[in-house]
Amino acid sequence: MKKKFFAGALTAAMMAGMMAPAAVSADDMTTLSLWIPTLATYTDDAVAEVEGKINEYMGEKYGLQVDLEYVEIGNFEQAINLAMTTDEVDVTCYFTGDGQLSTYVNNGQLLDITDYFENASDDLKNTFTDAEITASSMNGRMYGLVRKYQYGGHAVAVMNKDIVEEMGIDAASITTMDQLEEVLYQVHEKYPDIYTMVPQSTSEMTWAWTQVCDKGIGLTNYAYADWGTTELKSLFECEGFADFCAYTNKWYNDGLIMSDALSNTMEGSSMVTAGSAFCCLHNGDVDPLDQIYPNTVESGLLAPARAISTDIGNLQYGISANSAHPDEAFTLLGLMYTDPEFATLLAYGIEGEHYVINDNGRAEYPEGMTAENEPYGGFAATATYADFLILPVKETALYEDAKATVDEWDANVEVTPTFGFFYDTSELADFVTAYSNLEDKYEDALMTGSVTLDDVLPQIKSELESIGFYDVLADTQAALDEYLAN
Repeated sequence: MKKKFFAGALTAAMMAGMMAPAAVSADDMTTLSLWIPTLATYTDDAVAEVEGKINEYMGEKYGLQVDLEYVEIGNFEQAINLAMTTDEVDVTCYFTGDGQLSTYVNNGQLLDITDYFENASDDLKNTFTDAEITASSMNGRMYGLVRKYQYGGHAVAVMNKDIVEEMGIDAASITTMDQLEEVLYQVHEKYPDIYTMVPQSTSEMTWAWTQVCDKGIGLTNYAYADWGTTELKSLFECEGFADFCAYTNKWYNDGLIMSDALSNTMEGSSMVTAGSAFCCLHNGDVDPLDQIYPNTVESGLLAPARAISTDIGNLQYGISANSAHPDEAFTLLGLMYTDPEFATLLAYGIEGEHYVINDNGRAEYPEGMTAENEPYGGFAATATYADFLILPVKETALYEDAKATVDEWDANVEVTPTFGFFYDTSELADFVTAYSNLEDKYEDALMTGSVTLDDVLPQIKSELESIGFYDVLADTQAALDEYLAN
């Protein structure tokens, strides 16, 4: 298999843990392709070195070899969609934030792992809660394993530390969009030559959707509701969306938001870190963002910790339906959640080279190394790995026990009342595609403020009507009402 490595600018058989025979030659080992999105910078040499260490360990213990395929997160979905049409990928990450789980399942791209999971070790099965199993299932069948992580998140703003300190801004006191707006205008007046506000990622203004509305209801890509309600709407007709767009439209027209936001290719946090931008909106959780993104300061909470339907399991790992080695692939999949040594190599890299364990028993960068110059980016951004709860706790962590902290976080997150509801769109492929195209046409332009919602809403409603949106939504609403009643 030809090795492919994509990097961003920032950017048994059925039993997990089953031991392979002690003496297995390299030629007899199964090589499995593992695809992971990047949130930081990985060099080719560093990935090759870590892959070599992983394969020494995996070959000796399990008779497996791993081909690491890192893909820049902005290109990841397109890349795996193409790769899963062949046997090029075995185990892959995938996202479910816009109802992609149902899309992957309906397209026959993900392997049904229900029987594998039922016959797996108790160690693996006990890793997941009932809610997490529900989040990776459709019609009672499992198609992946969710990332073990704090689900949901709060909305914050990430601001350039140098400017915050120079201007004496009390970042923690900023808890509303009005308060944020006041600061943005002050910064814009003093620093007119930098971007005051940039999207969180490429042209996406924010990933903190619970600040805007409840999305992905029924694991669909078209059903939304204002937070805490169960009346389904299009994205464009949610009050929270309209309120958000009113702010960004004003900021855009007054020159606070980068004028070329729709063609932006950078991560907002990287621009804030570098000082080419002052602020971006962000989704936060138990990890302090100012530790992940140097030279930044977080605001107070713009929206409390909430979880939409796809937040529990918004990132999952599964097996491509076209994998030539499904049995071995499930073994690899399970080991990502049950083998701390493998998981740590994968996420942190090589001890002593990419991270060290200090006298407090915590993981940190080696002396002289930072997120900017460490060549294997996993330590800086563990969010895309399967289970950070089994990794050594970082020195920067504000907790002693990751699992206990995440369990407490999850217990206090407000979960959408529609969680667990699934609406089968397998007979609506044309509609789902048509709605996706319509949303793609307008969403980023509206959320970045470059288009005024009132100007285009009549046209949007007309286009929604033309694709039968309101009829489909009525059927979905009826199914949701029945689900909630029962």
